[in-house]
Amino acid sequence: MRRASHLSRTVGDVGEFGLIGQIQRQLATGPAPSGIGAAAHRSAVVGIGDDCAVLRSADRAKYLLYTCDPVVERVHYLPHTPPRDVGWKAMARNLSDIAAMGGQPRWAVVSVGLRRRTSVAYVRQLYDGLQSAAKQFGCLIVGGDCTHVRHEQFVAVALLGEVERDRLALRPGAKPGDVVFVTGKLGGSVRGKHLKFTPRIREARWLTGHFKIHAMMDISDGLASDLQRLLESSHVGFDISSEKIPVNGSVRAALSDGEDFELLFTISPRDAGKLKAKWRFKLPLTEIGRAIRQQAVLLDGQPLATKGYDHFAQRS
Repeated sequence: MRRASHLSRTVGDVGEFGLIGQIQRQLATGPAPSGIGAAAHRSAVVGIGDDCAVLRSADRAKYLLYTCDPVVERVHYLPHTPPRDVGWKAMARNLSDIAAMGGQPRWAVVSVGLRRRTSVAYVRQLYDGLQSAAKQFGCLIVGGDCTHVRHEQFVAVALLGEVERDRLALRPGAKPGDVVFVTGKLGGSVRGKHLKFTPRIREARWLTGHFKIHAMMDISDGLASDLQRLLESSHVGFDISSEKIPVNGSVRAALSDGEDFELLFTISPRDAGKLKAKWRFKLPLTEIGRAIRQQAVLLDGQPLATKGYDHFAQRS
């Protein structure tokens, strides 16, 4: 009966992050590969669980970063969303993953699913948005594919970047006492920020070039969910001050709405003051709390009950 019950569970039952955890455990089981597969296995430095996969490069001073993130009609954008905005968002989401690792984007391939009645003008505007985002950050679109869909359209971008080994930022690494920072303002996706955001490539490159960042990710599922992801990776908790969260709307939206694509990171308290003094960007940089030994996410000292965005837990 237990077996049957387990097999009958749906992705809605386990949720997005529960499903990712199951896939991660499944792929980690079994004997180590041999031959060509063994070489590929050894080349993977970081697999599932961070913003990008991290791979060894022919350049011994650098790692390759690899990410893939789609946008789907009626999930990430609406049918009436301007196609240029759809293209920008599809590319920028992946650029934001590269930023979260401290990297520099290099090459992208783009696959699109289109209904037959979609106009060529729509597709050209879609690619205007894709190319505009890519060019702004030195990334080149080098290929892709097109396919037919009957219902919702989609754009799937796979992006390859590079990062110097001594500048790689990962989710694990936060330490008790670390200061927690965010860039920009949070909670603006309901006002359209999710279509107009700027990936924080420049800020992340500067951060990792001037300071030792203990842990970092981009905020894509809401501050509440993403703090939990950092907890699971670093095995430390966080105590956040609601008054310090820089909001573009409400604290609730900042905690739960997602798609802000700002940087969330921790740094030694010894470096926090230097960081504030040297910060060179107009973009706000805000200290919102501390890392703690207790493995819990707290808001003003109390357990945070608010959940972030989960694709499979949402109800229409």
